[in-house]
Formats: sequence, C-alpha cells, structure tokens
Amino acid sequence: MEFNESQIKGIQFYKGCCNVIASAGSGKTGVLVNRIVNLIKTYEVSPKNILAITFSKKAKENIENRLEKLLPFQYKSINIETFHSLGYKIIRMYSDENYEILSQDWKKVKILNDIYKSKYRDELENINDVIQYISMRKNNLISPKESNKQFPIDIDYDFLYEQYEASKQYDNLIDYDDMLIKAYETLKSNNESLEYCQNEYKFVLVDEMQDINKAQYEIIKLISNGNDNLFVVGDPLQNIFEWRGSNNKFIMDFDKDWKNASVINLNTNYRSSDDIIQFANRFARNLPESKFKYYKDSESDKPPFKSPEWKSYKNEFEESDEISKKILELANSDAYNYKDIAVLARTNAQLQTFESALHNNNVSYQIVDGQSFTDRKEIKLILSYLKLSNDLNDNQSFEYVYNKPNRWLGKQFLNEVNIQANKSHMSMYCAMFCIDRRNWKFKDGINELCTVINHLKDAKFKTVKQQIQYIRNTLYIDKYISSDLNPDEHDADKVENLNSLESLASKYTNTKEFIEYIDSLAKKNLNLDDCVQLMTIHKSKGLEFPVVFLIGLNEGTLPHYRNDNINEEMRLAYVAITRAENELYCSSTKSLYGKSMEISSFKEMMFDDAKSNKKKRK
Repeated sequence: MEFNESQIKGIQFYKGCCNVIASAGSGKTGVLVNRIVNLIKTYEVSPKNILAITFSKKAKENIENRLEKLLPFQYKSINIETFHSLGYKIIRMYSDENYEILSQDWKKVKILNDIYKSKYRDELENINDVIQYISMRKNNLISPKESNKQFPIDIDYDFLYEQYEASKQYDNLIDYDDMLIKAYETLKSNNESLEYCQNEYKFVLVDEMQDINKAQYEIIKLISNGNDNLFVVGDPLQNIFEWRGSNNKFIMDFDKDWKNASVINLNTNYRSSDDIIQFANRFARNLPESKFKYYKDSESDKPPFKSPEWKSYKNEFEESDEISKKILELANSDAYNYKDIAVLARTNAQLQTFESALHNNNVSYQIVDGQSFTDRKEIKLILSYLKLSNDLNDNQSFEYVYNKPNRWLGKQFLNEVNIQANKSHMSMYCAMFCIDRRNWKFKDGINELCTVINHLKDAKFKTVKQQIQYIRNTLYIDKYISSDLNPDEHDADKVENLNSLESLASKYTNTKEFIEYIDSLAKKNLNLDDCVQLMTIHKSKGLEFPVVFLIGLNEGTLPHYRNDNINEEMRLAYVAITRAENELYCSSTKSLYGKSMEISSFKEMMFDDAKSNKKKRK
C-alpha cells in the first residue's frame, strides 16, 4: 500500500506528542495502525508498551484485525482498549472494592424512581433527561452541588444525582460512567497505579480524538505525562456526540497542554469524487471549526463524477417511494449493486417509510447497526394491542401486553392464566377471567386491559391511526416508553417512531389489513449479501458508500428541534455528506407525519452557495 507524504510523516513519527488532523476519507486509522507497526519493527518498541485507545468495541476490533494481518505474532501483546475497558482494568487492579456493574437500565431507573418517590411521593418523569444530566456532569468531572457555567445545576436533578451516587456506593455498584471517573480518581490519588500505567504504556495512541470528554482527556494526560509520547488522530468537523459529553476543543487546543506537539494534516480524501469534496468544503466553511488554525480544506484524489442533487417531495411517502424507484433504476443500470447504496436519516423514525417503500418495490434492504422498525419495543407494543384486539386467541400478543404499562400483573398472574388456559383449552386472554377468585387482587389490572381491548374491538374508528391514538392516550404510552432506556436514543426518538407508525396507519381503515401488511414487512426476504443500507447518520460514521441519499432535510428534522446546538447538527450533515463516494442525493418533504414542514436552513449553505460561487466565477 502506498502512502502520501503526510501519511508517511504520521507513520514514521517516533517520540514526542503529535496531533494528526485527519479529514474524512483520509486514511487516519491506517496511519494509526501502521505507526504501531513502525514503532515495533523500526524502533523495536515492545508491543506491551503500546496503548491504543478508541471508543467502541467495533472500532477496537477493526484495529485488532488490521494489526493481526501486519503483525500476526505480536498483535496480541499490544494493549488495544476502549476507554471504558481501560478504565475498568485500572479500577480492578487498584481498588479494594469488589464492584458490581450496574449494566441493566431498569435497575438504574428503579434506583432513581425510589429516590424521587421518597422525597416527592410521585413517579419520576423525564428519566432520560435526569440520566443524561448525571452522565454529562460526571463525564466533565463535576460533583453534585458543584457550580459550573457550562453545565449549570438543576436543583431537583442535582438532588437525584447526589442520592444516586450515594445509593450506588452503599450497594457497591458502578455504572459505565464510573469506569472513567473512578479510573481518573485512582490515577490521581494512587501513585502506584499512575507509575504502573506510565511505565507500562510508554506510547499512547488515541483514535477519534474529537469525540473524547473531559474525564477521558484527563486520564490520557495522567498516563502520558510521564513519557510525553502521545499520538492523537481526529477531525474536529466530525464531532457528533457532544450530547454525550464529547468536546472537540481537546483536539483543537492540543498544543496548549502539549507545547512542543507536532501537527500533521491529513486532508487528501481518497473516498469521494471532486464534486462531493468541493460540496463538503463549501458546507464546512459555515462551521466554526473551519476557522481552526490548523484546518485545511479537503483535497480529492478523484476527478469529478456527478454534482450532488436536491429535490423536495410532497410528503415522506412520496419521498420514500420516488427514492426507492431511483434506487431500482441505479441498480438496474449495472453501475451499482444494492449494497453500494445507503439511505441516511437523522432519526430512526424517518427510516420506517423507506422500509415500507423498498419492500413494496421488492428491493432488499438492511437496517445497519439497529433494529427493523417492526422490532422496536414501542412499535411492537402498539402492534401487539392491535393484534390482540383483532384476535383474542393471539397468546403471543397477550403475553407481550398484559403488564405493559405496569398493571401489577406479575409472573404469578401469568402463571395462573397459563395453567387455566391449558386446563380449559381456551386463549390466555379468556382464561384471565377464570383464574381462582382468591387472586382477584388482579381485578383492576384485568379490568383495564379488558376495557382497552373491548374498545379497540367495538368502537367505530375511521382509521387504524385513530386506534393507535386511542392506545397512546388511554395508556399514556408516550410517558411509559420513556422509562425504557437506550444510551443512543432520547424519549423523543421513540415518540417520533410512534408518530411514524400513526402516519402509515392513516392509510388503512381495516385493522386486519394493516396487521397483515406490517407482518409482511417483518417477514421480508433479505439478500444480506446485496441490500440497500438504511441507517441514521450517527450509525454511518466511519462508513462509505458509492451512492448516498440524505433524506428529510427539513427544519426540525435536520437540524433537529430537540438539539439547540446548531453546530452539532451541521457537523452531522457534514458527516452524512462525506459518506458519499460518487453520487449524493439530498431531499426534503413539504409535510411529515401530516404536519407542514419547512426546508432545512442547511440547503442554502449546501446548494445556494454553490450557485452564488458559480456566478462569481463568471
């Protein structure tokens, strides 16, 4: 493999600190991996004295796989860690405590709910907001009651933060954030641990430096200060996890802490055509990060191919149907296979109509690093209610909904119902009315479930959408799903998924037909070797595709209404643009889920700037 001059500088860098500013498609991981190889082969550095840190298990495995090919007999001795695995390793080595990891979200929710009830005698709402508040403050090393301008105190949330930490300490529990915090505290207070890490990890390499938070940076500083051999790689323009606490100032201000650091720019893009690179550069100039003193426009290694295009559609159904037909056209032209094409969206909910449209057009597709729309818990819950109301013999649906939301119908109830159903040869739904009367402590829960199912069966709903609205409103489903945590998702994402389901259901007047259609989606015949890739922009990071469709470019979607950090939304759009190799298609809709939408303010930065630039050149 041939390397350019800047890549060679990075690979051959030996001792000292180095900040590699690597734009999209510039081969940064290859530089990091080959520098490790060069340290071992050229400078005879022991593999066990090298520490390579990245973020996800997937990225860690990617580095390991590359090193295995280049150093088949030595790669296992190299310390390749995620930040959390490194933190946990330090804790295990130097803590007298035998901690249990708080890995199940429902336990975290229970702890916080119990704390809240003890003070306010009420259920805690906005659970994800509370958990994000606690996580952001912890990852920025801010203790309870500590004032901070960037992360100001919320009195109620701070009370929960303080009591949550006390409860964990009492039960000897640690959560994932603690793997960083306690590792930092250990290195800070335990000289033996710090000396061990500094002696063991003489060469530290950090991937995706733009995404680290304060706790992670402080750990890196402590370990590296003993040797001053720190090599970091990243792109300030691709920081898209600020909502998790990441901060690209650590890569942009690197030379403030490491005065003699070298800076290497990797700005040759080997991924995209010149059309897409110039398009991305124009958009990037609107970002504050483009004013960074070491920022350079990307340069393409490829000639022009096709200018990016924009199109506005009537609604999400027209958008998904027309794009599905365009995908068919591209695949039938012999220029591309399905696997060469990706549809990128800001949220999972936007992908639902594409699952449906691709299915209708017999196009094989795959949800990348995520769930199919019909497999999502909130969707499965609504569908199970509809299925049970349509068929009282559907035991599978009954088992899914009988205690969702909580009706205090636990395992004992389900066991008695199951015994009665087998004994009397009836459905579980009918059997729940026949269980032993001494257990009619369950009657309130049974009555609620019965009322909902009977209303769904008997009421004169004009559309299936109205049935879904009834379930959501009667059972407070939107509030209920907020207690089902996902670190990559906000409550609003789940609500948008339900809105998307409603939008699809508005086209159906018959419940049975709607269920049959949804089931046909779930049973789709996939050719996993050749299928269109559907994913959120967050999931697309690090990937590349010959053809990219960036959908739903509307105000409130991208940029998203939930994120008041417009620069992070712009960086998301930049990441999406730079996934494309040959062709990029951007689109917006005039309405979404039945509501009028405006075109994204990003359109002017992307396309109108290009027109004005052409006029200037003339």
